[in-house]
Amino acid sequence: MSALRSWIQGPKPAVQQLIFLCLLVFVPSLLLQLFRLETPLYFLTYTPSVWYKPWSLVTYMFLHLSFWHLLGNLLWLYFVGSILEDLVGSKPIYWLFLGGGILGALVFQVVYSFSTYSDAHLPMQLLGASGGVSAVVIGTAVFTPRYKLFLFGLVEVELRWIAVAKILLDLAGLGSGSNLGGYTAHLGGILWGAGYVWFALKSGAPEWLSTVFAMFTKKSPRKSTLRFEKGDKPLHSKKTQQQNGPSEAEVNALLDKISQVGYNNLTAKEKETLFKASKTN
Repeated sequence: MSALRSWIQGPKPAVQQLIFLCLLVFVPSLLLQLFRLETPLYFLTYTPSVWYKPWSLVTYMFLHLSFWHLLGNLLWLYFVGSILEDLVGSKPIYWLFLGGGILGALVFQVVYSFSTYSDAHLPMQLLGASGGVSAVVIGTAVFTPRYKLFLFGLVEVELRWIAVAKILLDLAGLGSGSNLGGYTAHLGGILWGAGYVWFALKSGAPEWLSTVFAMFTKKSPRKSTLRFEKGDKPLHSKKTQQQNGPSEAEVNALLDKISQVGYNNLTAKEKETLFKASKTN
C-alpha cells in the first residue's frame, strides 16, 4: 500500500503521464459512444476542412475511439519511449510526442488540401496518438539504433530495423490510399522524431539549425542533453567532482557509444556511470 501511495504522490515519468492522459480521455469517450452522444468528441478531433478548432491540433492525439487503437499506441509508447526517457530524461519525450502529433496533423492538412477528398468537399477527421508515438519510436531508433528489443519475448531485433520496417509500412499504407489521415500523421511524426533527435539531441545539424532545435531543450546547441549543476564555484578537486557525479565528457562518450552499439552493450560500470549522471541531472 505504501508503495502504491508513493507512486501516486511522487513525480511520474513523461511516458506514464502521456499514457494516463490518453486513458483519461478514453474513458468518457467510451461512455459517450455507448450512449450515442458522440457530438462532443467531434470538437476534439482534427478536421482539415474546419478552422474554428485550433485546439484540436493537440487534443486529437489524446482521443481514441477503439480500445485496440489505444492499446497499440500505448504499448509502443511505453516499451520504446521508456528506453529513451531512461537515457535523456522526460522533457525530450514531451517534445517528441507533442511535436510529432502536431506536425502529423499539419502534414495531413497539406496532403488533404491537394487530394480528391478536398476537391469533393468530403470531411475527414484525424484522431489518435500514432503521430506522436511514431516520433518517439523513430527518435529512439535514431538515438540508439543498435538497442535490442525482444519482440513477443522471442525475436531479438535492433531498433533501427524496427524503424525501417515502420517507415516502409507507412509509405506502403499511404500509397494504398486507405487511412489517409493515419499514415500521413505517421509520416509527420517520423520526420519530427528523426529531426528532433538528430539535430537537438545528437547535434548533427549546422550551427543555426542546431540552435533552433535547442530551443526545445534545456541544453545549448551541440551539447549533451544531460546537464550538470556545478554551483557557483568551479570544481577544483577530484573528490568534489566525484560527489557531483561523472564529468560531462564521460557522459558524452557513453552516449556516443550507445548510439553506435546500443545501451545493452554497455558494461555494468558504464551503466552505473550513466545512472549516476542521470541522478546528478
